[in-house]
Amino acid sequence: MNKLMSIVFLLSFLTGCERSSENQSPFLTARIVGFDRNCSTCILEFPENSFEVSKEIGQSPLNYYESINLNIGDYQIGQMLKVRIRKPDTDEFKACKTLYPTYNYLGVFITDMEGINDMIFNKPVTLSYHDCLHDPLKKTYICFDSLLTDSRCPVGFWCFWEGNAEVRLRYQAYNDKPVFFDLSTHVGFINDTIIDRYKFTLLDVIPYPVANHETKPEEYKVKLLIEKQ
Repeated sequence: MNKLMSIVFLLSFLTGCERSSENQSPFLTARIVGFDRNCSTCILEFPENSFEVSKEIGQSPLNYYESINLNIGDYQIGQMLKVRIRKPDTDEFKACKTLYPTYNYLGVFITDMEGINDMIFNKPVTLSYHDCLHDPLKKTYICFDSLLTDSRCPVGFWCFWEGNAEVRLRYQAYNDKPVFFDLSTHVGFINDTIIDRYKFTLLDVIPYPVANHETKPEEYKVKLLIEKQ
């Protein structure tokens, strides 16, 4: 009987681990837009994932959220992070937030976090949908904002012309407004640009379309060449 109970417990544990892994929320891109100095916490926006956050946490004024467990001494305004989030439990709120609120932004609890990958210069680099790269020396980011169109001739079709994929990228320094620009794969359109002494060249958009298969936006990646001028 003890042996049987041990097996049942082990199977339940493994099943629970699998379920926990399956339900683990994805990383979201967060940007620090200010501080609540009354609570020594950071105010966040989610430029790529505002809809997902409002659905998970609720609609907050200006789409800003107060991270109740990120201390201002560890971060800078304009800094970006990749985080997993959840609603805070009642007992996790600091007294300064509940008794003496500075802002009326909804609270968010950071369950996991990782840094943004650094830019790689003079070599092709792949950037996933809604992901960013960071230059820590200049405190700047380049992000894959959105896919605008993909009219490239799918594999399995015969077309009059090869078509074009166009993407929107976002460049941003820590304390500046974002700069959006569009690049294309077809040689007849703009496929490179220079911003703030960086040259960004679009090498490819992947995956290439295939007949009778729809690629979801979040499955796209861009291949870039980043050069300092």
